[in-house]
Amino acid sequence: MENKKLWNFLRKLPKVDLHRHLIGSIRLDTLIDIAIENDIPLPSYDKSELKSLIVAEKGSLREFLKPLKVFGLCYCNRRAITRITYEAIEDAFNDGVRYLEMAVSPAFEASFHRLSLEEVLDGIVHGIRLAENHYDVKVNLCVGPSFRWKERGLPSPEDVLSVALKYKAMVRGFGLSAETKDGVPFSMWKSDKKQEYVQVVREAKDAGLKITCHAGEVSGPISIRDAIKFLGADRIGHGLTAIRDKKTIELLIQRNIPLEICLTSNVKSGAVSQMKKHPFRELFDQGVTVTINTDDPTLCQTTLTNEYMIAIKELGLSTHDIRKIILNGVYSAFLNEKERREILKRFCKTLIQEMGSIEY
Repeated sequence: MENKKLWNFLRKLPKVDLHRHLIGSIRLDTLIDIAIENDIPLPSYDKSELKSLIVAEKGSLREFLKPLKVFGLCYCNRRAITRITYEAIEDAFNDGVRYLEMAVSPAFEASFHRLSLEEVLDGIVHGIRLAENHYDVKVNLCVGPSFRWKERGLPSPEDVLSVALKYKAMVRGFGLSAETKDGVPFSMWKSDKKQEYVQVVREAKDAGLKITCHAGEVSGPISIRDAIKFLGADRIGHGLTAIRDKKTIELLIQRNIPLEICLTSNVKSGAVSQMKKHPFRELFDQGVTVTINTDDPTLCQTTLTNEYMIAIKELGLSTHDIRKIILNGVYSAFLNEKERREILKRFCKTLIQEMGSIEY
């Protein structure tokens, strides 16, 4: 099948994105607009030049994340945050995403202009409500505390959780929205720092939130096991290095803990040397519950449709594999059972209709 026809088919499919950072989803035009409107200095106000400076190229995770410090400059007031959020959801909807979980780190995002956690989350929630009123899309949030919050003078994990719970209708997940500190396995952290995060995550779980943790992106499989053992992770962000350890794979399968995998991001961050060597297909074939996500659409210059294309063209998946992965996303989403049934009903009808017209 020609690429254009396949791409159009994939774009029509109802999609689930469980791992998309709001801060990495800002449109470059919007970044420039907000900066000019609020007298915020940028490396450049020319879109092409700015793109060349901040769009991620293949390198280390540290280099991959550097542009987020530029993106964060636009979190300057509630109005700007609402616009960023609304547009990120609009872009996802136009790509066929019908259920979206966005990761936010309000302490980090508030730090650029000394906003309160409430101001950040108010702006985000308002943007979500506006978008859901205009588009047929359901959006929830996964909120994470910041590492080294004491050194950086940021709100504590306890403060972040306390404010997040005020927005519990939309905040469904809580956890570590970045790889554990310097890639060091959680079990090797200093006891006081480790206990601090264990305690706040337990409180989040007791309050009814699900737990998602970045692990196994640049650190080894022990980081995945630590996220499950110490933090009670319900999902793992990335989790690529599970492929190196049979016991970790068995643990993921036994406990049905899904992996939120982001193909393009994993190459650009240097977690995988090249797409052909990505462990996604092997994890999928071994029975691990895997999902495909975008991570940071602007940094990676990608869409979920493009990620599906990569999975088919470079990793050898079929369109029916993609259907299974989409359903994995629905079953792995932080939804209550009523919400899940409603989404499954809608998704399955469309998937059956679309799959009946194509085979790849």
